[in-house]
Amino acid sequence: MTRPGRVVIGTLGLDQHEVGAMAISRILMRHGYEVVYLGRFNTPERLTAVALQEDADIVGVSVHSWEYVAYTDELVRRCRESGFGLVFGGSVLTERDRDDLLARGADAAFGPYASETDMLGRIDAILRRVRAGAPAAEPSARTVTVKGGLAGRVVLVTGAARGLGRAYAHELCRQGVAVIANDVDEAALKETADACDPLPGSVLPVVADVTDQGAPRLLLDAALRRFGQIHGVVANAGLLRSGPLLKLPDDDLRLLLDVHVTAPFRLLRVLGAYWRGEAKAGRAVSAAAVLTTSAAGLYGFRAEAAYSAAKAAIAMLARVAADELGRYGTTVNAVAPMARTRLTEWLPGSPAADADPWAPEHVAPVVAWLLGPGARQVTGRVIEVGNGQVSAPEAWRPGAVHPLPPSMSPAEAEALLPTVLSGPPMPALLGPEPP
Repeated sequence: MTRPGRVVIGTLGLDQHEVGAMAISRILMRHGYEVVYLGRFNTPERLTAVALQEDADIVGVSVHSWEYVAYTDELVRRCRESGFGLVFGGSVLTERDRDDLLARGADAAFGPYASETDMLGRIDAILRRVRAGAPAAEPSARTVTVKGGLAGRVVLVTGAARGLGRAYAHELCRQGVAVIANDVDEAALKETADACDPLPGSVLPVVADVTDQGAPRLLLDAALRRFGQIHGVVANAGLLRSGPLLKLPDDDLRLLLDVHVTAPFRLLRVLGAYWRGEAKAGRAVSAAAVLTTSAAGLYGFRAEAAYSAAKAAIAMLARVAADELGRYGTTVNAVAPMARTRLTEWLPGSPAADADPWAPEHVAPVVAWLLGPGARQVTGRVIEVGNGQVSAPEAWRPGAVHPLPPSMSPAEAEALLPTVLSGPPMPALLGPEPP
């Protein structure tokens, strides 16, 4: 008598949702299959080791679309070496994900709307192939293998429609990240998604105004619905309302502070609360936030008091938030990028020049590194990057200490304070000299 087909089923990687895996297990058992159910948090090694031990025919995996990039190639290799069929399923797998999984060597991949009849028919065919000892189809030559610590992670990038934000999304997708790309410009956001489409990662465009009070929750919910979790954020959204102190109207001041200070603060508050909840629930958290300050916030920019003050606030927000969120497995850093964007069209040179030192693409690898495992011990820091240079400014260090006389008299102040201020001069303000 022929033994029923035997399938090892489990979720892969950090996928914490077993509903789909349990549902397909019940379907297979009703159809006469034997199921060895492994539950959550499996690796390719464990899945195939149990399949060997249990003399299984097929390995079935439930996985998030953002995570399969990090595991599929190894799982395909192990299944081929041992002669197992390999089936993927996931409630959030897109048509593109399914095509890519098949190109990588999976026997079948089922998304959220696959019918029970189709699934069973395909799995029956895979069982017949395995029992006959026939080889699986070779992976497509277009398959791209992604290795590295960022592959499979989920990162939110605000201001992702163009400029630096688009460069960040592109670099992260190149490294296998699932990017939630946010902006207010839907058409330009689609251009970002289209530009990233050939890359190993993926882009989920979410149109929202970061200055809306509910935007952080909306963005987090979008990430959780699509990917199940979120590992990082790049708070990049920005604008410039130019004007000196004596001329900038209140509306422009309010908008500058809303975009550059209040929005990142709220975003960190919502995401930080989520990561704290994960940590307190006993789940490992390895999260990272990258905020966007500016040389204007570090040194000041002439005739831009409001913008300079807002960016200075972000540098200190990164420092203090790093201390608060570090206990929950979260790093917080800031970059001060100098790149050619809509806000900095005045930079010298030409964007068409070869190896333009002001290109946003030169900043993106620094941001990606801050989100990855190599920067797990780096937090509360600011990195300046652009024009072919990178540095870590040394601000907020106390100067020489002088004893303060009790009840200091005006004469004592006149004698002491010039000495206190006699150290190295402050850096010059950036920008052209006033006329």
